[in-house]
Amino acid sequence: MNKKQYEAKRTALMNEAQALINAGKAKEAEEKMNEVKALDEQWDAIAQAEANFRALNQEPKAMNPEKIEDSIADKNIVEAETPVAKAWASEEYKNAWAKTLMGRQLSNKEKETYQLVNESYTHTTENTSIVIPKSVSRGIWELAGEIYPYFGEVTKTYINGLLSMIQDDTSSEAKWYDEATETEEGKETLKEFTLKGCELSRDITVKWKLKEMSIDEFIPYIQRRMAKKMGAGAGYGVTHGAGEGATTGKPEPMGTVTALEKEEGTPQVITYANGTLPTYKDMLALRAKVKSGYGAGLKVYANTDTIWNKIAAIVDNNGRPIFVPDPTAGGAYRVLGMLVKEDDSMKDGEILASNAKDGYHLNINKEMTMIPEEHVKERKTDYCGYAIMDGNVLTTKAHALLKEAAAAKVNEQSAKK
Repeated sequence: MNKKQYEAKRTALMNEAQALINAGKAKEAEEKMNEVKALDEQWDAIAQAEANFRALNQEPKAMNPEKIEDSIADKNIVEAETPVAKAWASEEYKNAWAKTLMGRQLSNKEKETYQLVNESYTHTTENTSIVIPKSVSRGIWELAGEIYPYFGEVTKTYINGLLSMIQDDTSSEAKWYDEATETEEGKETLKEFTLKGCELSRDITVKWKLKEMSIDEFIPYIQRRMAKKMGAGAGYGVTHGAGEGATTGKPEPMGTVTALEKEEGTPQVITYANGTLPTYKDMLALRAKVKSGYGAGLKVYANTDTIWNKIAAIVDNNGRPIFVPDPTAGGAYRVLGMLVKEDDSMKDGEILASNAKDGYHLNINKEMTMIPEEHVKERKTDYCGYAIMDGNVLTTKAHALLKEAAAAKVNEQSAKK
C-alpha cells in the first residue's frame, strides 16, 4: 500500500462513517472509525518499515556519519506524511498537551487531536502517559544538550526498535604497489553492536499556583525543568553509562569514558599522579592519542572543578598558560587548539578529549512522554518524564582520557604507627 492508496482508503472509510452517523447508527459508525484507526496504525508501520529500510540501505554508518544524517532526513519526510506524525508536530496538539498538564478544558478539535496522538503512540487509552509534542520534546533535548554539551554533540537518530551499528576497531595500512606485485588483502577488523533500549525516567514537581501561567510561559518553564533532570541522566549515559551489563542491574548506554576504561590494555587512557596537576606533557600525550581524521571536531570535556583547578593551571615549558580565551567562540577557552566544554557529567580529575559527533552514536527509540500525578493535599503536581534510548562509541580512536591514578590504599595500622 502506497501513500495515495492509503489516503483514498481512509477517505472512503471516513465518508462511510459520516453516512452512518447521519443515519443515526452510532454503533456501526464507531466500528467504522475503529477501521480508520487500524488503517492509520497499518500505515504508520509501513512508513516506519520504509524509514528503517532506508537507514539500513546505506554505507556502514560508522564509516560515513553524513549518511546517518541523510537517512534521518529521509525518515522525517516519511513521518511527516502520516496523519499521526502531522498531529504530533502541530500547534493544536502542543496547546492540547499544555492544557491537559495545566488542568484546563480542551476544545472538541483539541480532544480529537490529543486522542489521535496518544492512542497511536501508547496503543491504549488506559495508559496515563502523555506524549510530549514534537517541538517541545526536541526543545527539551536541545536544552539538555546546552547543559550537558557532550550529550548535545553526539550523533543522534530517532529510529524505533533495534538499530545495528558497525564499530571501527582496526584497519591495515594502505600500500602502493608496482605493476608486478600482487595486492595484499586488507585486514579490516570491524565489530557490530546493537542499540537496544535503556529506560530513562526523571520527575519534576510543580506547585498548582504556577499552573496559572499562560501556555506560552508554562511550556518553556516545563522544558527548562525537565531538560535539567532528563539531561542529567542522558549526560551521564553518554559519558559514564555502564552498558548492557550495568552494575545497577538495569541496562544503560555505553558511555565513552566507560568504553575507554574497559578496552583491553586501555590504550586511550593516560593517568597522572593522584592529588597533583596534569602536566603539559600529559596534555600533549592526550592529544596525540586521538587518531588523525578526528581532529577537526575534537573538544575537551571536563567538569567545573577540573577546568578551573587543574586545566587552567597547566603551563607549557616556558611557563605560559595553555588554557587561553577564544574571543571568536563567545568567551570560550581553548587548550592546545581544542575548545574546552564544561560538562558536569564528567568526574573530578577527568579530562576527555573527544570527537563526539564522529565517535559516538545515540539512538532515541521512544519519544519522550510525561505522566502527571496530582497531590491534592500538598496542592502540587508531579510530572514524570520517560524516554528510551541507547548509545555506544563508534571507534575508541576518536577519544582519549586523562585522569587521576587511583589513590593508594593506606593500611590503617601502618598509618597509626
